[in-house]
Amino acid sequence: MVHGNSVLIIDMGMCLRVPAVQGHTRFLITPQGACGKWHCMSPEVCNNTTPFDGHAVDLWAAGVILFIMLTGYPPWEKPLPTDERFKFMSNGYLVHMLTEWKTGLSADAMDLLQRMFMLDPTDRLSLEQVWAHPWTTKTD
Repeated sequence: MVHGNSVLIIDMGMCLRVPAVQGHTRFLITPQGACGKWHCMSPEVCNNTTPFDGHAVDLWAAGVILFIMLTGYPPWEKPLPTDERFKFMSNGYLVHMLTEWKTGLSADAMDLLQRMFMLDPTDRLSLEQVWAHPWTTKTD
Protein backbone atom coordinates (compact mmCIF):
# COMPACT_ATOMS: atom_id res chain seq x y z
CA MET A 1 0.00 0.00 0.00
CA VAL A 2 1.21 3.49 -0.73
CA HIS A 3 0.15 6.45 1.39
CA GLY A 4 1.51 9.76 0.19
CA ASN A 5 5.19 9.07 -0.40
CA SER A 6 5.38 6.25 2.15
CA VAL A 7 5.26 2.51 1.63
CA LEU A 8 3.42 0.61 4.34
CA ILE A 9 4.64 -2.93 5.05
CA ILE A 10 2.18 -5.42 6.50
CA ASP A 11 2.28 -8.96 7.92
CA MET A 12 5.60 -8.47 9.69
CA GLY A 13 4.37 -10.88 12.35
CA MET A 14 5.10 -13.70 9.92
CA CYS A 15 8.68 -12.64 9.19
CA LEU A 16 11.88 -14.24 10.38
CA ARG A 17 15.09 -12.33 10.96
CA VAL A 18 17.89 -13.69 8.77
CA PRO A 19 21.20 -13.44 10.63
CA ALA A 20 24.06 -11.79 8.76
CA VAL A 21 27.30 -13.73 8.75
CA GLN A 22 30.39 -11.70 7.89
CA GLY A 23 31.97 -12.88 4.64
CA HIS A 24 29.17 -15.31 3.77
CA THR A 25 26.31 -14.86 1.33
CA ARG A 26 24.26 -17.87 2.43
CA PHE A 27 22.98 -18.69 5.90
CA LEU A 28 20.75 -21.73 6.36
CA ILE A 29 17.75 -21.45 8.68
CA THR A 30 16.09 -24.39 10.41
CA PRO A 31 12.53 -25.01 9.16
CA GLN A 32 9.92 -23.71 11.59
CA GLY A 33 6.77 -24.60 9.71
CA ALA A 34 5.34 -23.28 6.49
CA CYS A 35 3.86 -19.80 6.69
CA GLY A 36 2.56 -17.21 4.28
CA LYS A 37 0.55 -17.46 1.08
CA TRP A 38 0.94 -20.78 -0.74
CA HIS A 39 1.61 -19.19 -4.10
CA CYS A 40 4.44 -17.07 -2.62
CA MET A 41 6.20 -19.91 -0.79
CA SER A 42 9.37 -21.29 -2.28
CA PRO A 43 9.47 -25.08 -2.72
CA GLU A 44 11.99 -25.48 0.12
CA VAL A 45 9.71 -23.63 2.57
CA CYS A 46 6.67 -25.53 1.32
CA ASN A 47 8.47 -28.87 1.82
CA ASN A 48 9.56 -27.79 5.32
CA THR A 49 12.10 -30.61 5.69
CA THR A 50 15.59 -29.12 5.34
CA PRO A 51 17.30 -25.90 6.37
CA PHE A 52 16.73 -23.08 3.87
CA ASP A 53 18.47 -19.92 2.72
CA GLY A 54 16.37 -16.95 3.86
CA HIS A 55 17.68 -14.69 1.11
CA ALA A 56 16.90 -17.23 -1.63
CA VAL A 57 13.40 -17.69 -0.19
CA ASP A 58 12.84 -13.92 -0.26
CA LEU A 59 14.02 -13.71 -3.89
CA TRP A 60 11.55 -16.45 -4.83
CA ALA A 61 8.72 -14.50 -3.18
CA ALA A 62 9.89 -11.30 -4.90
CA GLY A 63 9.72 -13.22 -8.19
CA VAL A 64 6.12 -14.19 -7.45
CA ILE A 65 5.24 -10.57 -6.67
CA LEU A 66 6.97 -9.40 -9.86
CA PHE A 67 5.10 -12.07 -11.85
CA ILE A 68 1.78 -10.83 -10.43
CA MET A 69 2.68 -7.20 -11.16
CA LEU A 70 3.56 -8.04 -14.78
CA THR A 71 0.71 -10.45 -15.58
CA GLY A 72 -2.07 -9.67 -13.11
CA TYR A 73 -2.25 -13.14 -11.57
CA PRO A 74 -0.06 -15.54 -9.57
CA PRO A 75 2.09 -18.04 -11.46
CA TRP A 76 0.60 -21.06 -9.62
CA GLU A 77 -1.59 -21.97 -6.66
CA LYS A 78 1.04 -23.99 -4.75
CA PRO A 79 4.71 -24.71 -5.48
CA LEU A 80 4.05 -28.46 -5.67
CA PRO A 81 4.46 -31.00 -8.51
CA THR A 82 0.68 -31.55 -8.40
CA ASP A 83 0.09 -27.94 -9.55
CA GLU A 84 0.09 -27.99 -13.37
CA ARG A 85 1.46 -24.45 -13.81
CA PHE A 86 4.19 -25.04 -11.22
CA LYS A 87 5.11 -28.32 -12.90
CA PHE A 88 5.31 -26.51 -16.26
CA MET A 89 7.63 -23.85 -14.80
CA SER A 90 9.79 -26.31 -12.86
CA ASN A 91 10.42 -28.27 -16.06
CA GLY A 92 11.88 -25.12 -17.64
CA TYR A 93 8.85 -24.01 -19.65
CA LEU A 94 8.04 -20.70 -17.96
CA VAL A 95 8.94 -18.68 -21.08
CA HIS A 96 6.81 -21.00 -23.21
CA MET A 97 3.91 -20.68 -20.75
CA LEU A 98 4.11 -16.86 -20.70
CA THR A 99 4.32 -16.76 -24.51
CA GLU A 100 1.29 -19.07 -24.84
CA TRP A 101 -0.64 -16.83 -22.45
CA LYS A 102 0.17 -13.89 -24.78
CA THR A 103 1.43 -11.78 -21.87
CA GLY A 104 3.53 -9.56 -24.12
CA LEU A 105 6.43 -9.69 -21.66
CA SER A 106 9.89 -8.94 -23.03
CA ALA A 107 12.48 -11.69 -23.32
CA ASP A 108 14.46 -9.97 -20.54
CA ALA A 109 11.45 -9.96 -18.19
CA MET A 110 10.78 -13.65 -18.83
CA ASP A 111 14.46 -14.51 -18.34
CA LEU A 112 14.54 -12.63 -15.04
CA LEU A 113 11.46 -14.47 -13.77
CA GLN A 114 12.79 -17.87 -14.85
CA ARG A 115 16.08 -17.22 -13.06
CA MET A 116 14.31 -16.02 -9.90
CA PHE A 117 12.29 -19.27 -9.94
CA MET A 118 15.20 -21.71 -10.05
CA LEU A 119 14.23 -24.76 -8.00
CA ASP A 120 17.73 -25.14 -6.56
CA PRO A 121 18.16 -22.15 -4.22
CA THR A 122 21.91 -22.04 -4.96
CA ASP A 123 21.09 -21.46 -8.65
CA ARG A 124 18.53 -18.73 -7.92
CA LEU A 125 19.56 -15.14 -8.56
CA SER A 126 20.82 -13.09 -5.64
CA LEU A 127 19.50 -9.58 -5.04
CA GLU A 128 22.69 -8.15 -6.55
CA GLN A 129 22.17 -10.28 -9.68
CA VAL A 130 18.55 -9.12 -9.96
CA TRP A 131 19.68 -5.48 -9.80
CA ALA A 132 22.35 -6.18 -12.47
CA HIS A 133 19.96 -8.08 -14.78
CA PRO A 134 19.28 -6.41 -18.17
CA TRP A 135 15.56 -6.09 -17.38
CA THR A 136 16.30 -3.89 -14.35
CA THR A 137 19.16 -1.92 -15.91
CA LYS A 138 17.73 -1.02 -19.33
CA THR A 139 16.50 2.54 -19.61
CA ASP A 140 14.57 2.32 -22.91
